[in-house]
Amino acid sequence: MKLIIPKPAALALALSLISSTSFGAENLNLATALEQAIQNDPQWAATRHGYQANKEAIHFASAGLKPSAKITGSIARNASDSDPSSRLGSFAFDDNYNSSGLGATISQPLLRLDKWHSYQKGKATDKQFDAAFNAEQQAFYLRVVKAYLDVLRAEENQQFRDAEKSAIKRQLEQTEQRFNVGLIANTDVQEAKAAFDISSVQNIIAEQDLALTLQNLETLTGSAMESVAPLKSNVPIAPPQPIDVKQWTESALATNPELIAARHAKDAALAEYKSKKSAHLPTLDLVGSYQDNHTTNNASAGSSEASSISINLEIPLYTGGITSAARRQAKQLQFQAEDNYNLKKREIIRNTSNLYRVVNTDVSRVLAQRQSIRSAQAALEATEAGYDAGTRTIVDVLSAQQALYGAKRDYANARYDYVFDLLQLKQTAGTLDSEDITEINSWLAIK
Repeated sequence: MKLIIPKPAALALALSLISSTSFGAENLNLATALEQAIQNDPQWAATRHGYQANKEAIHFASAGLKPSAKITGSIARNASDSDPSSRLGSFAFDDNYNSSGLGATISQPLLRLDKWHSYQKGKATDKQFDAAFNAEQQAFYLRVVKAYLDVLRAEENQQFRDAEKSAIKRQLEQTEQRFNVGLIANTDVQEAKAAFDISSVQNIIAEQDLALTLQNLETLTGSAMESVAPLKSNVPIAPPQPIDVKQWTESALATNPELIAARHAKDAALAEYKSKKSAHLPTLDLVGSYQDNHTTNNASAGSSEASSISINLEIPLYTGGITSAARRQAKQLQFQAEDNYNLKKREIIRNTSNLYRVVNTDVSRVLAQRQSIRSAQAALEATEAGYDAGTRTIVDVLSAQQALYGAKRDYANARYDYVFDLLQLKQTAGTLDSEDITEINSWLAIK
């Protein structure tokens, strides 16, 4: 099991290799949908740009340990008023003069433990951003998969509603024919009409649901479509591998990106506390400076030049209590980060175990729903035979038809639940990547 490399360029390259066939607006597979979503989804674009912006934070953190340099310059016209009686004899001095100066200063921190710990915090935070982006990337995968599966659910539901409506319509026509020849009562006709009206309404709702799910997928991909590639009938429904839940839990504790992010957040909080604590300590800086000044007036001109190299020592004594308050605050934030990490760890263990059980339950559900279709089909045939023989009513037949199509819908939903829950389990374990999307894409009946 491996982690996803949290680099947008690598992600785009990997996904560009998933689909070797171009699909038009009328047909779409999962790999193509994901590739288009990477290019067109505004939410993913915002996540990617936010990650790239956060990656600059490490440079802010390291700046406090690096030298700083600046150049200053000035030019001025100076004027002043003086008492004429203070002038000597007949000599008159002009009090107006020009001045200019040019200076340069360079400073290198020598002993700055607070800046050093701030840099350590920056490195931990940088790793936290990587892990958080990894988590966002996997969540993005699932968001696209869910939107795609929602379309498949809606398509199959709409197809079942169509078939159910057609079957009820045929039953209604047969019932009317029997009524016309006096074989059954009008009650059966009204029952069939009521069932047909209900199925018509459900069919309209199914068409609306399909349009909405297609619109949601279009929002992600930026491309209009009329249908998507469905799941094959022989999709491998099997328990998750490895079959030991402990291995899944161990993988989650080692590679879940949210847990990794929480661990780096804890490290960053500790470094921040050490930085605030170090603010009480003396600091040493190596400072070099150079200054060149010039003055000119009507009587004379002058210039001066000076340079120096010094080691500046600063010992903080009292800052109104702000240093101690910042230290105490950082300590509590460190405790908070540790608590958040422990909470996330417990959540990961719980979610991994629960999802592992859910996937195994999905496997059993799929097998059971497949058998329920056979049972519902046999029950419908027996009910229709009983109706022909006069031992069953039209209500029994309509109920049996509804049970059959309900079993088919439940079977389809069970398969979609299995696919999505399996990917959720891999996400919790921290192993979900583009190869999993490739595998799911191979389960589709791509034309």
